[in-house]
Amino acid sequence: MLGMLISMPGICFSRDTSVDSLVLFRIWNYAKEHRLVTNGVQRNVYVACTFKTNRRNPTLFLVPTMYSIAKGERQFVVESYYKMKFRDAFQYDLSRQVFSSTIPHNRTVMPTMLQYMTPNLYDETLYPDKMLSPFYYGNRFFYKYRIIPITNSLFIVRFRPRTNNTQLVKGRAFVDLESGRINSVSFEGEFDMISFNVTAAMDMTAENIVLPDRCVTEAKFKFLGNNISAMTRAFYNCPTTLPDSVENVEDLEMMKTLRPTPLTLQEEEIYDQEQRKNEEKTINAEADTTEHHSSIVDFLWEKIGYNLINSTYADAGPASMRISPLFNPLYFSYSGNRGFAYKLDIGLQYNFNTHRYLTLNPKMGYNFKQKMFYYITPLRMTYNPKRNGYAEITWANGNRINHASLVEDIQAKMGPNFEVPEFRDEYVQLVNNVEAFDWVEIMTGLVYHLRRSKDRDLMRSIGFPDEYRSFAPLLTLHFKPWQDRGPTLTANYERGMKGAFQSNLDYERWEFDMSYKQKLKTMRLLNMRVGTGFYTQRSTDYFVDFANFRDNNLATGWDDDWTGQFQLLDSRWYNESNYYLRGHLSFESPLLALTWIPLIGRIVETERLYLSALSIEHHRAYYELGYGFKTRYLSTGFFANFLGGRHQGFGCKFTIELFRRW
Repeated sequence: MLGMLISMPGICFSRDTSVDSLVLFRIWNYAKEHRLVTNGVQRNVYVACTFKTNRRNPTLFLVPTMYSIAKGERQFVVESYYKMKFRDAFQYDLSRQVFSSTIPHNRTVMPTMLQYMTPNLYDETLYPDKMLSPFYYGNRFFYKYRIIPITNSLFIVRFRPRTNNTQLVKGRAFVDLESGRINSVSFEGEFDMISFNVTAAMDMTAENIVLPDRCVTEAKFKFLGNNISAMTRAFYNCPTTLPDSVENVEDLEMMKTLRPTPLTLQEEEIYDQEQRKNEEKTINAEADTTEHHSSIVDFLWEKIGYNLINSTYADAGPASMRISPLFNPLYFSYSGNRGFAYKLDIGLQYNFNTHRYLTLNPKMGYNFKQKMFYYITPLRMTYNPKRNGYAEITWANGNRINHASLVEDIQAKMGPNFEVPEFRDEYVQLVNNVEAFDWVEIMTGLVYHLRRSKDRDLMRSIGFPDEYRSFAPLLTLHFKPWQDRGPTLTANYERGMKGAFQSNLDYERWEFDMSYKQKLKTMRLLNMRVGTGFYTQRSTDYFVDFANFRDNNLATGWDDDWTGQFQLLDSRWYNESNYYLRGHLSFESPLLALTWIPLIGRIVETERLYLSALSIEHHRAYYELGYGFKTRYLSTGFFANFLGGRHQGFGCKFTIELFRRW
């Protein structure tokens, strides 16, 4: 093992290569020896965060969570006291118990800053799902190391990335030779439009804790001329333990008793400024009662303007509501096949008790190329969360559709140039789902489709039905025999009943699907999906409608379903075959190809390769090849499709990723 480390490229050794290699070896193995002994450990954490607006302009209003500091004062402070409960060395839950804030209305500013509060030095990533740690064995090929002795037992390990990429950091650490424990560390990096510098002193009091004793994070955010700086000071060994019943309480006086360290001069100045401002407001309110117009303007500015840019949250006892921003570039997407689209999400919930709650999560969107408004409104009553037991009714619509057989029949009668109007598809679905066993979920229900022609009078005049209805019971089985370590298997069965609720379609349909996500080392991901579906009985060739093989009309992002979908497939193909056989494969990596290119690779976060294949009736084999990458600004994908081995076309897709994690 030592020989391998000594010959490892990218490591610059000092005078004694055997000692230097031992330093790295013990760092990489430190977490393995301490990972499983922190379950149940609790810590009290104090965090003080200051924000300073160095430069700002009206575009700052467009940045989510920045609305509150886009006008008015230029400096703010937030203090919080948390209870941290460990699940293992790198997994923990944070619950805020007490806080004090000078930000208007106690709103949250730059919540992403909290992600940089606690680095997991020995884990694969420094922060959840981002920033490859230089102290993790599997990441050693992405870094260059230089080891400098201080004493016989203390060494400095300097590290820098092999390529300038947003997923890598550079800095130095003081390391104890005997144990491989990092005593202190400082590093800098840039991710998601935030450049940061972290300095942490590790907990030296317990062998089983890989947590800092204190950590200072300085960050800067620059966007379109705006310049915001922030500093977070976190202390992880606070002596005061509060009862669990104390939760999210705003109390400055209590916070004064909990601080493990005095305020900085900047923090004291911000608090003094806030106190003077409140005193002036009180005096002005007593002296002048004619500011009614100004109050209305302020109300409109705060309420309407804020909700245009930020998600709206409301909580009133058992009821809660969430509405995505009315204006936000995150919800725009574009593809050459489908054009521009925009979506809006709404979430409503009512809790009857901890085991029973009602949710309504409508999603709406508009496709500008198709000039079509799409919606899906699932109303769900969850009655057994432990077993994923719920009853749900969904009202939704789908693509405007036609079927080749219907078009051929009409044109045979009316002539080959006759333009057949499309049909609008609306459906209502009622299902009940429950986890019967640890690895089997059963869903039963009913689905009713109503397909109406866009020109009903024309269809009647040529002697064809202007609407088609179908009513069917359905059964869906989800199998997870390997839990999270293997693929998920799905089987769907649907049986149309002609005559029920004016249904004029009779059919029997089966579908089978398998999907699997395999997480690999260094944030790589392998995505696989295969599926098939077929009809064993049909009373007409019109309107094939599969449950798993359908077009997605609402805008989706990189993390939604770019994998498992065809990007260039003509929408009519989804409804033109008695069967389908499909397969999808994608490979994702943070450092694949483009990331190694200077300048461009600096902002690339993740890259992905795509391969999709399809076989349907009356068509040759169809393939799609693709390459995509995600940056802090947008996700982009380039795709080429092939039919029977011949190249058919080329297309692209992008969705806005700007501030998606904010």
